[in-house]
Amino acid sequence: MVVNRICGMCQGGCQVNVTVEDGKITKVEPDKTSPKGRLCIRGALTPELLYSEDRLTYPLIRDGKRGEGKFRRASWEEAYEYAAELIKKTMGKYGARAMASYLGRGVLGMPVGRILSNNQKPCLMKRLGSPNDFNAASICNMASSMVTPVTTSGLNTRMMVQDIPNSDYIFSWGKNPTTDDGPQMLIKSIKAAKERGAKLVVIDPRKNGIGELADLWVPVIPGADGALALAMLKLIVDGERYDKEFVRDYTRGFEEFKTYLETLSMEQLSEWCGVSEEMITQLTEIFCSTEKISLVAYTGLEYQLSAIQNNRAIFTLWAITGKLDVEGGIYLNCRNVPTFSPKELPTENKPIGLDEFPLFYKFIGGGQFCRFPRAVLEDDPYPVRGLILVGGSPVLTFPDSKMWRKVYEKLECFIVSDRYPTEDSRYADVVFPACTVFETYKPVMGADGKIALIEPAIEPVGESRDDVLILAGIAKKLGVGDDYPGSVEDLKEWLCQMIPPYAGDFATGGKQSPRIYQKYKSGELRADGQPGFPTPSGKFEICSVLLEENGFTPYPEYKDIRSIPELNRPEFPFTMTTGARSMHRMGVFGANLPGVAKAEPYPYMDLNPEDAKELGIGDGDWAQVTTPFGTGTFKTRVCGMARHCIHIPHGGGSAYMPEAWRVGNVNELTSLDYNDPITGFVTMKSVPCRVEKAEITMESET
Repeated sequence: MVVNRICGMCQGGCQVNVTVEDGKITKVEPDKTSPKGRLCIRGALTPELLYSEDRLTYPLIRDGKRGEGKFRRASWEEAYEYAAELIKKTMGKYGARAMASYLGRGVLGMPVGRILSNNQKPCLMKRLGSPNDFNAASICNMASSMVTPVTTSGLNTRMMVQDIPNSDYIFSWGKNPTTDDGPQMLIKSIKAAKERGAKLVVIDPRKNGIGELADLWVPVIPGADGALALAMLKLIVDGERYDKEFVRDYTRGFEEFKTYLETLSMEQLSEWCGVSEEMITQLTEIFCSTEKISLVAYTGLEYQLSAIQNNRAIFTLWAITGKLDVEGGIYLNCRNVPTFSPKELPTENKPIGLDEFPLFYKFIGGGQFCRFPRAVLEDDPYPVRGLILVGGSPVLTFPDSKMWRKVYEKLECFIVSDRYPTEDSRYADVVFPACTVFETYKPVMGADGKIALIEPAIEPVGESRDDVLILAGIAKKLGVGDDYPGSVEDLKEWLCQMIPPYAGDFATGGKQSPRIYQKYKSGELRADGQPGFPTPSGKFEICSVLLEENGFTPYPEYKDIRSIPELNRPEFPFTMTTGARSMHRMGVFGANLPGVAKAEPYPYMDLNPEDAKELGIGDGDWAQVTTPFGTGTFKTRVCGMARHCIHIPHGGGSAYMPEAWRVGNVNELTSLDYNDPITGFVTMKSVPCRVEKAEITMESET
């Protein structure tokens, strides 16, 4: 039997045909009739991965020291009882706020978010009395898709369409559509545009992927995108090449921003971003040649010292040169938008990270998970000793893995729900086996506006259950989950009562109404019908009212990573970036699987050919990388890379991975202590470092 489904190996949304024989998946192939039909190596390996001996198929209870990874099999009843007992004990000893939950990238857009992270109805933590419900918004997406656009245009990126089919130029800035889009819809659109004559400009430290298709590749120093944007803005403002009518009638803070630009020299900006003044001038000439320029950008710009302001500078570039809500530019696919209302800060029972990053709370209604370790290790701002972790791996996705291991060792209640053993689960008290998307019901919006359910391709493997049922079972034992589903039939009914969850960068827009351009002139953009933008001032805010009211510089102001004295040291002449997505892996999911690790056997360090020659490092040689925070050894790949910059992928560091990935953990070279001050996002994409040749041999190479 062949059934058509969304692939269940991640939330990428690829359409596939699944062969099921005797209740088991035996083959997965791309649906060639669908524009979303695609199959990556994880999808192709589905039969191997689903039924692997490494798959979690029954509940486990720790039977050794934390971190040893020793467990015994348990019944569901025993696991539920023990999990509830640990939670009650932790809350009884330290208070309800000593418990926290984290919803990871592995369950992005899945219904379990309705239980663990829901602002519309009290989630599990809030039912228990804890304000500490966290999710991947602490480290992904929220800065670029919400905070940046709201503090300029009053909109979020879901309301924006990059009009690539009608663009003269496509600017891909810090995003690689060849690896970070499941069905590859975006890269297909870019290739189609190039075929009809559009030009592609790629601004990125790395050339791999989208840069190889570029008509112009601009290798910028990681973290210095704001300096490049400001350099372009300086040339545009000094040369009066901006849309004067738009600036006069629809912007706030232009003169103040212009005064700031006057304090900056092109020489300094060029030095910061690593792009020559000649290339900046060339890039600016291209940018000013037409309004029809779309912007392809996303999370690659979030993890910088002045991340929000860097992004705001880029949005300002598009706004003051007439590229907003026009054909071929950034189309504003929305009407009658109300002005964003920041959430009120609580005065009691505050979540972790609120005092340091209050504006982040005003956007998401929650704390900042990057400060969770301090709460556990230092009782700052109060002691936290319990964590429920679902579909995530903070120890390998957040900076400073060693610190996270210390955190896990100090926890007194650690509950994990996942599909495979993770480095985090080695420290857990209870591990629950969760289903993949192939084994669960999926809610979708039908043509009639009602929720419909896509049937699972197969029954759950072993004793695995939907994450929703796992969390509901724990909640019921705690006496706070009477309205949660208790069976598969209950789950189906519960799913039909919800709005299908949004999967962030994997979602696709629905049917669009006929386009009307420059709606900010007619009043159709704002809910009150007045001309302008749905911001507090009613204008495009170069100087943000929200930032100003919260004590931040209102205009886009650049801060270089080396403005921090302890990071500006001569022994660290290179800049390291990390976190780029892989064609084969999804974060930490992949290197722990033999079939995937075979396709991507090393966490390669990308190095510029000229730098490689100067350092005496050849392609395939081992190199030692040292930062102010740690040292690691990685295999070198000599390729297109900005001068004096390197990239190393994240996702290594687990005992369940082959040697090269097990020891090749770039997160050991990063720190939780340096953050964008507005959101708290960590600066792991801009780390000063030193690179040297290393003489080592891995066991796998002997």
